[in-house]
Amino acid sequence: MKRLLIASDDMHTSAWISSALDGLDATISICTLSELSETLRAEGPAAVVVDAGLDAEEIVRELEVLTSTGIELRLLLLVEPEALVGLRLPVAMPADFVVRGAASPEVAARMRALVWPGEEQATQDMVRAENLVINLATYQATVDGEPVDFTYLEYALFAFLVTHPNRAYGRDILLRRVWGDDYFGGP
Repeated sequence: MKRLLIASDDMHTSAWISSALDGLDATISICTLSELSETLRAEGPAAVVVDAGLDAEEIVRELEVLTSTGIELRLLLLVEPEALVGLRLPVAMPADFVVRGAASPEVAARMRALVWPGEEQATQDMVRAENLVINLATYQATVDGEPVDFTYLEYALFAFLVTHPNRAYGRDILLRRVWGDDYFGGP
């Protein structure tokens, strides 16, 4: 699971961005703009959304200096429409921008393209139940962000039961649906 960071001095903006990114396979943390450099060094997120407002140029310069020290970063700038005139995205890191007021799905789509280029996950591939996350596309499961080790058949049985909740299945059905033709045991 990837780590994403939101940097904004506005609590409402942070909450809106967090809500927009909620469906992604990522843990999200929030900091203020003054805490950004320190938080980037401490947490090492895969990407950061920076509420740049009208100060995009200054923030990009600061982040370019930071990445020159070896910190790898992907950047999504949240800018005011007026800031688009002179907006220059950094070349030292993968970056994109979104204009304040954009729809939540656009924010999520731009972040997906930055963090998972070419391997964007469909939301139907992710199954969430409280603190459990199962990625059906990659055969991975986590509890509280910690990976759970399964054999292939254990994972197949677990994924089947989680994706078919509130039902009881007999042995024959489980053998047929999970093991299929691979089962060679007794009756």
